[in-house]
Amino acid sequence: MGNDSTAQNTPLPLSNKKGKMALIHIAKNAVAITDEDYRSLLSGAAGIDSAADIEWEYQFTAVMKAFENLGFKSDRKQGKTRPRWEDEWGGTAGQRAKIEVLWRTCARNKTDKALRAFIKRITHVDHPRFLNAALARKVIIALEVMNKKEEAQ
Repeated sequence: MGNDSTAQNTPLPLSNKKGKMALIHIAKNAVAITDEDYRSLLSGAAGIDSAADIEWEYQFTAVMKAFENLGFKSDRKQGKTRPRWEDEWGGTAGQRAKIEVLWRTCARNKTDKALRAFIKRITHVDHPRFLNAALARKVIIALEVMNKKEEAQ
């Protein structure tokens, strides 16, 4: 079954499903399409009936490309996202996302440099790429404590 689209449809499992579902619904609202048109977009772009049915990265990419064709522009392309390091990073993608979101939520100094210093202080590793899942969890716990203290004030 030679299919020319196999390379682009490599079945990589969808990561950060919750965040990506939110982005799809933000895009739907931004382009102001009807529910019927939305279902048609999902079916045409990814062969699904509901965003909840997305299982693969290529499906998400296809849906977002369809929204871009309708005029949706993500803040991500305008540099309005959480920090992104150019180099490798330890821990899971979900842990990294949670650390970045918590940092943006509760830190006074929200720079990448300050976050790296915080990670080093908590884990005693010189660079985020040396984090493993257990150390990343330690950072998350410390950030959650910071967040609770911030909320209590």
